[in-house]
Amino acid sequence: MSEGLDPEVTLGTLHRDLGEVKSDLREVKTDIREVKTDMREVKVDMREVKVLLTTRLPAPDWPGEMLRTLRENTQLSRENTQLLRESNRLSEERFARLDATLREQAIETHTILRALVEGQRQLAEGLRQVAAELRALVARIDALIRGRGDSSLAG
Repeated sequence: MSEGLDPEVTLGTLHRDLGEVKSDLREVKTDIREVKTDMREVKVDMREVKVLLTTRLPAPDWPGEMLRTLRENTQLSRENTQLLRESNRLSEERFARLDATLREQAIETHTILRALVEGQRQLAEGLRQVAAELRALVARIDALIRGRGDSSLAG
């Protein structure tokens, strides 16, 4: 098996890993929804800033709270984007490990099936030989019995 992979991979461990990946994907979806919400808020804030700029209000009249919120939302969006990228990277690593494990198991399963088929072929051949030998033995026994029967009648 590959380095770093547990040699005891079972359907249970694969199922658990897939469950973890599904859970991670749900978290990613939730994070994406949050980022979309943040981006909508930023768009609204940007529209408000644009309106303020187009109305040519002097700088002192700008609402400081809106600018602070805009900065905070922008920072949150950046942080969420970084978190999503990291989450995607981790999910890709998990998928790659799972893919490698599944490929190894497919190879092992194929090898086992080949050995099983070869064993069945050898078993069938052995049974044919035993059957032929039994027929020959029965024929000899039958010949011996007939031979005694003939000699006992002659005597």
